[in-house]
Amino acid sequence: MHELSIARPLAKEIEEKIKGGNPRKIIIVVGEASGFDINFLRHSFEDHIFPEKKWQGAELIFEKEAPTLICPNCGKTIEEATQFACPDCGSNEIDIKSGNRVYVKEVICK
Repeated sequence: MHELSIARPLAKEIEEKIKGGNPRKIIIVVGEASGFDINFLRHSFEDHIFPEKKWQGAELIFEKEAPTLICPNCGKTIEEATQFACPDCGSNEIDIKSGNRVYVKEVICK
């Protein structure tokens, strides 16, 4: 379960944001190109992190982030990744600009 390996650093970031308080709501963004499963990540938080940190009352919200691609050849930004080639120049050297990370978007304390 590699989701627990990403949940622990996220929990550390949450701890830094709450500065000893108790979180009421935690919003985590999961990029669709990150390779992480939201259900397993939720399990990691609710069954492992929350009991350890005593955060059981916190609302955990996950937001999906669609990938945005960019063609380094012509600079075209590709919002809908239906293929891995640039629709303008045909290059198959596509870089991921966003949607490949997992990060804490917001933490609201009690």
